[in-house]
Amino acid sequence: MYRKLILVAGVSFLLAVTQGLAQEPQAAQGPTLPAATQSEMDCSGFIAGSPVPTDRYLFDGADNDLRSPVHQFATGDFVYLRSRTGASFAVGSEYSLVRSAKELMRTKWYEGQGGSVRSLGSPYEDLGRVKVVSVTPQGAIAEVTLSCGPIVPGDIALPYEARPIPQYTPTAHLDRFALPNGKLEGAITAGGNNMGTLGVGRIVYVNLGQEDGVSPGQRFRVFRIFREQTGEGFWAYPETPRETLGELVILSTQARSSVAMVISSLREITLGDGIELE
Repeated sequence: MYRKLILVAGVSFLLAVTQGLAQEPQAAQGPTLPAATQSEMDCSGFIAGSPVPTDRYLFDGADNDLRSPVHQFATGDFVYLRSRTGASFAVGSEYSLVRSAKELMRTKWYEGQGGSVRSLGSPYEDLGRVKVVSVTPQGAIAEVTLSCGPIVPGDIALPYEARPIPQYTPTAHLDRFALPNGKLEGAITAGGNNMGTLGVGRIVYVNLGQEDGVSPGQRFRVFRIFREQTGEGFWAYPETPRETLGELVILSTQARSSVAMVISSLREITLGDGIELE
């Protein structure tokens, strides 16, 4: 009888332990955060693999009595859309307004910047979004629902495609001198608004895209390494260890490029810095 009591007690203890282990929660993970706001997504710009269609465009707008080609429109204004080929518009349709991002070529932040940008395709800046409210024989009337900057006649109208916001979990500890992991590497080719020095919350354009298997939500480590430079005006220095500068998350992709958001920085990030898939 005594042995039976011990056996029952032992079985009960094992069951209690087993149930306790089964009910024990898994290790808590860090909070998941959005990599950008919706307006940042819609105003991020992009480098298309080939020029975008220019058939639909903004040709004028209300409250432009002088018919000025540089009249600026903003959120809440009404603009007029037209198609060069006579394509139809439908009430309720939304369009993104874009323009060639020539400012990415104006200031050279590193040697060969212009060629690097052109090798990725055609850069465009996002200007805003409009929604068609009426269609007339003279053209479609649309309301500006979002403006990223001044909207002017001649801006290109593309069918609006929502860009989902990627989520990410912040890194608890970023190793400042992490060794290469052998994964996909690229570089920061340009910065939003042609910024040369970048920090958290800045948009960047990298030279990796869909053709490289890159997709929204992927996280990359930003790094810098100083290699020996010789020649007139330079001292000869040995190669230095690779230094981690921060991290970025891919927001959207094109054929040969991607738009990314800087989500962490240990020090300043500049155009030309390398990136490595984590």
